[in-house]
Amino acid sequence: MGARRTRSRVTAPLHIGLIMQGGAGWMGGAEYIKNLAQALHSVSAAGPEPFRVSLISGHPLDPSMRSELTGIEKVIDLPPRRRGFLSRITGAGSRALRGAVDGPGINFLYPFTYDNQHNLGVSFPLRSAVGAARWAGWIPDFQHRHLPQLFAQAEITKRDSGIAALAQDAGMIVFSSEATAADYRRFCPTGRARPEVLRFCTAPAAEWFAGDPLAVQAQYHLPDRFFLISNQLWQHKNHLLVFEALALLAARGVRPHVVCTGQLADFRDKNFVNTVLRRLHECGVAAQVALLGLIPRGEQIQLMRRSIAVLQPSLCEGWSTVVEDARALGKRVVLSDLEVHQEQNPPGARFFARNDPESLAEALAAVWETAQPGPDAIAEGAARSRAADAQLTFGRRFLEIARAA
Repeated sequence: MGARRTRSRVTAPLHIGLIMQGGAGWMGGAEYIKNLAQALHSVSAAGPEPFRVSLISGHPLDPSMRSELTGIEKVIDLPPRRRGFLSRITGAGSRALRGAVDGPGINFLYPFTYDNQHNLGVSFPLRSAVGAARWAGWIPDFQHRHLPQLFAQAEITKRDSGIAALAQDAGMIVFSSEATAADYRRFCPTGRARPEVLRFCTAPAAEWFAGDPLAVQAQYHLPDRFFLISNQLWQHKNHLLVFEALALLAARGVRPHVVCTGQLADFRDKNFVNTVLRRLHECGVAAQVALLGLIPRGEQIQLMRRSIAVLQPSLCEGWSTVVEDARALGKRVVLSDLEVHQEQNPPGARFFARNDPESLAEALAAVWETAQPGPDAIAEGAARSRAADAQLTFGRRFLEIARAA
């Protein structure tokens, strides 16, 4: 019965099972879990709180990610499993997850998404996989509804059916912004799960501020002044508009440099990287753009510190990790006029019309004329103080949600 089933109140101490998301193919999911773990750790460190946190991973966890997780009591790696139809009909994934939950006494699981076969091997309804444990869903965004032209019809159908099943089976679905929660009400009017908003934030590590931005700049042979885009090379991240804006500025004798980090592949269009390279040359701005690909997180952070500003041109986000990274570092952000970006509204933000290269060109020129490379010790110090408060708010709000599920 999903949201309508009645549960007895849990009296045992809260034992949270965080379900690992993402990886090299989706860094946003991995960073979401890492930041949530850090936020819970900050709550625990601030005072006695009766909860424990374990991590459940359906895939081998990258050693670097494992080392960055804070406040995790135990990492539970699910056993390797067969893929495909046979695995689903035998229920192997459900049995493995049930054992991982029941053994250590986990009584709240988060997050389940609209496709749990990929990382856990389980399907809706989840009763046999979770037993008596409570749980909540998470929908990062409704990109396939906002930008259907970027998806095959089969993928749109898969996402819609998965979201519909989640909305019927879950008692609660978490969204990272009011904008995405509003999308849920609009696109899933018959959904039984109640929406809850949990805005996440980045947890900056102390070593971020001890790093050497100039050394990383030199390592990649970059100029002193540059904008930074830290998005995977996916079509909806809107890199092509940036090249058009740079071409407009070049015609006026203004030539900003842009550094791009992130995976150079789009799972929906294997040829998109070639489209990007071709457009760079067609626009005549190849000498102004550095495509570094997926680099170590620590190096990416140092480049963000060194940049004159962070550029976030995306056409769709649920709550931008890049914007939160910039906020945590006290960096200025030039960003597209998405509702969610305006909801995030980082200090000193400059917005541009997301489909208008002239609007972006004006924004880039205004920043390029005055901004200096970082790091800015004063801005970083203030940002670190705000980030500590934001982590506590994030962690405490999550605990409210977990206890109410």
